[in-house]
Amino acid sequence: MAIQIIYDLSVAKPIIGMIPPSGWHYFDSDAKLTGYSYDNLLHVVETYRAENHIPIGDVEGDVNSYICSNWPQFCHGVDMVVINSVNPSGELLNDIQTWAKNLQNSNKNIMYVTDELAEERAKTCRNCPNNVNWRGGCSSCISATERLTASVRQGRDTASSAVLGGCALQRHDNRTAIFLDKDELQKATALPENCWLNL
Repeated sequence: MAIQIIYDLSVAKPIIGMIPPSGWHYFDSDAKLTGYSYDNLLHVVETYRAENHIPIGDVEGDVNSYICSNWPQFCHGVDMVVINSVNPSGELLNDIQTWAKNLQNSNKNIMYVTDELAEERAKTCRNCPNNVNWRGGCSSCISATERLTASVRQGRDTASSAVLGGCALQRHDNRTAIFLDKDELQKATALPENCWLNL
């Protein structure tokens, strides 16, 4: 069991007048992103994610958490953090990898839907707060999982699907799941009312 320190955006914030060691920077996966100021760094991260089809997510919260967890002396409010116990194996990337492997290794043929229906689903997922970025940490793990999920969906994509992340509730890759018949998916409890799995 590991300990995760969570810095609430409303609590822990970098002190703008104090530049962190190595300047204003943030690591997104293995990419080191730099900016000439705090606001510029936020813009650089948002642009990087958009250009690389990564869910934008909470850029300010992610950057604040990175800076304040590494250099708490450069932040306001670091004495008001929430500490949770976390099981590393419960990370979304690992869950997605397991989900995709189970589909790939199943003995039955996977049923798919049309590109038109997949695109409708993608538009729903794209605007859902549970559509989150799972591509963090081990770069080789990310690459392996991307190859695996691409294989499951037979390399298909729609106009909106490439920007999708993973579902924080379903624990699957949205980019892949939108192409699957609903019978291939186990529906989680407490899904948003407008989730396509409820339709």
